[in-house]
Amino acid sequence: MRYSPMKIARLMDVDLSTYQELEQGEVLMTFEQARRLAKIYDSNPNYFYEAAQQLDLLLTSRILIHILDADNERLKADLKDLKDKLRSDSQGSKPEP
Repeated sequence: MRYSPMKIARLMDVDLSTYQELEQGEVLMTFEQARRLAKIYDSNPNYFYEAAQQLDLLLTSRILIHILDADNERLKADLKDLKDKLRSDSQGSKPEP
């Protein structure tokens, strides 16, 4: 059975914007919300709750990977700058022939 987002939101007793945020994974679904959704689809609430938990984990992992990639690039640049400085310092301290 196919329901519109507005109808599902009404049956779950939440605002349409809240339902859309849940559906898009922008907010984490509570077990009570999973229970209400499961009642609509005559399903086990654990299905919806665990799916929401997995989505949250995937989205969080994606954010962390992005942050770590940015940190890695910054550290590479810092290391290159340090190597260049050490090379420059070592060339400046060599005795003249």
